[in-house]
Formats: sequence, C-alpha cells, structure tokens
Amino acid sequence: MDDGSEQVSELIWHPLLGQWQVNAPGRMNRREGASACAFCDDLRLGRVSPDANAWARPNDFPPLRPPTGECYIIIYSREHEQTFLELSNEQVYEVVRVWQNLYTDLAARYACVLIFENNGAEIGQTQRHPHGQTYAVAQLPAMLARKLASAEREAQAGHGCIFCTILAEELVGPRLILETAHWAAFVPPYARYPYETHLYPRRHVPDLQAMREAESRELGSLLLRIGRAYNQLQGGALAPMPSMLGMNQLADERFHFHVELLPARRAPNKLKFPASAETAFGLWSNESLPEEKAAELRTVLAQKAPGD
Repeated sequence: MDDGSEQVSELIWHPLLGQWQVNAPGRMNRREGASACAFCDDLRLGRVSPDANAWARPNDFPPLRPPTGECYIIIYSREHEQTFLELSNEQVYEVVRVWQNLYTDLAARYACVLIFENNGAEIGQTQRHPHGQTYAVAQLPAMLARKLASAEREAQAGHGCIFCTILAEELVGPRLILETAHWAAFVPPYARYPYETHLYPRRHVPDLQAMREAESRELGSLLLRIGRAYNQLQGGALAPMPSMLGMNQLADERFHFHVELLPARRAPNKLKFPASAETAFGLWSNESLPEEKAAELRTVLAQKAPGD
C-alpha cells in the first residue's frame, strides 16, 4: 500500500511575507505511535556500527528531497527508553560529533543546514526513541535570512559583528545564567518563551564545523545542564519540560553560531501556546520578565541537579 512517503515535496515562496515554506503531503501518513521502532530496527538489522551510541539515518518521511533539500534523523542512544538528559557527557559529545560530521557534509551542498529537536508529546514528538532532526535546505528560511541581513547591516555601518555585540552585553548583564571557558548562556531581552535560553560561543565561529574539540565538548555538557535545570523548575523527572532546540548557523564568516532553547511551559503544568497574535502576526507576548526567569535559572543551576 502506498503510504504517501514518495509524494513530491516542494519549497513554496510566500510573496506577501517574502519567505520560503514547505509543502510536504507525504508526511501526513508518517508513522505516529507505531508499535515498532524504526530506530531500534537499525540496531536489530545491523545498520549501525556495534561501537556507535549515536548515528544519523535518512528521514523515512522527508519534507524535502534533492535538489531542494535532504532530511536526516540523529539518534542519540541505542537505548529506546533513554532520554537525551540521561546521557553522560561523553555520550553527548558523540551526538555533537554526529551533528558536526553531518553538517559538514550537507553544508557543502545546501544554503543552510537546520539542526533541531522537538522534545515532548505536548509539542509534537511522535517517536519515543531519543532523537533530533536535520534539514538541509536549498534556500534560507526567513529567520536565518533576517539574522544574516541584520549582521550585514551592522557590519556595513562599521559596528562589527552584531552577535558579538549581543554576547558582550549579556556577559555583564542581569540575564546571564551560565558561563564557561568557551560559552555563555542567557535569557535574551526579546525572549518569546519565559525560560528561552540562548547559548553563544565566546569565539566568533559561524557553524559547527569551525568548532574546536573543547568548544564542542562544552556545548554538549551545557545542553545537559540547562535541560536538567528546566526539568527541576517543572518538578523533576516526573514532569519533564517539553522543549524545542534550534541551532542557528551558516557557512558564512559573517554569521555567529548560536543555539536557541525554547522550553514550552511558562509555569508548572501550564504550556506556553503561540496563540493568534504570535502565529498570525508574529507579535510575540512573553508573560514574564527575562531578568526574573534568568534569576530562577541561575538558582537552579547553582544546585546539583540529578544526573550532574
């Protein structure tokens, strides 16, 4: 029976907003809540090296196909019930290396490579096995295009890198929640979600392939620490924080790599829903003060969370 996975997907230009979006009818019939796990099948059928805990595989229901794009799944663990936050620092570094290797391969052929994760059934995660996704796209999505345009304007005005300016301001401001030798994490003043956190490398690097080993290792450990802090804010492992992760990067020296973490609860048992004003008009409303949420996160991060 045809499951629709071979239906044509395409990039569509929105003439009013001046941005690209995707029509992907084949994804309507993707497996959701299936009893068999395709990722576990990779192990059972010997498709994965015996010494690999993390690996990349093609998306069985890709929203994009060459030449407009390629889509992959990044598997975080061999264990079906393990979560990302239960991984060790070394296991997370293996995930980061898979991200880097896949990014390096795809960035040579596409305008951008989107690495992201939807974590939690509340925001659409349909497969239990811990994983994230990667879309290589032939055209820049709106958010990346706008950020690159802002970087170009600031550079042309003689102001240097806009990302580095933001980083310098946040390093001495009230919204900083964590800093290490190579990274800084903060709740930006323009946060859309109450606990939204941005991670910036201190060194100006445009993408994952430009990172040094120490920077890559610290990135993995920071994702664990902040993710566990989110859970602590929401009641621990019994009430994990549904969240989204997006890596912003371009193979362009004008860009500055950064990670956006978007936790989807504004308070315990209360989801932050992007409602009409946000979705229809792009007018986001944050029900909190970034400085206050940064203080909450600093308090939790100062404690030893389970797994740290």
